[in-house]
Amino acid sequence: MSRIESIVIKEDYRVEALLDNGSSITLNLKSRLGTVRFGWLADPEAFGEATTDGSFIRWGNKVEISVSELFQLAQK
Repeated sequence: MSRIESIVIKEDYRVEALLDNGSSITLNLKSRLGTVRFGWLADPEAFGEATTDGSFIRWGNKVEISVSELFQLAQK
């Protein structure tokens, strides 16, 4: 399984994950901001605080997306 090397916060609630295999995945989370899980990220300041440990993209202790889920969400 790939690991997340770094992330880049983009405009309009998008986050780009740069993977260790040289590829990248950009997720647009804007359409999910109305859900219970992702609603906290509607605050642009909160959205900009994303971090990664290589296995997850995390927004504090509120929201996390694993590498495998990253691939799943990108396909939807």
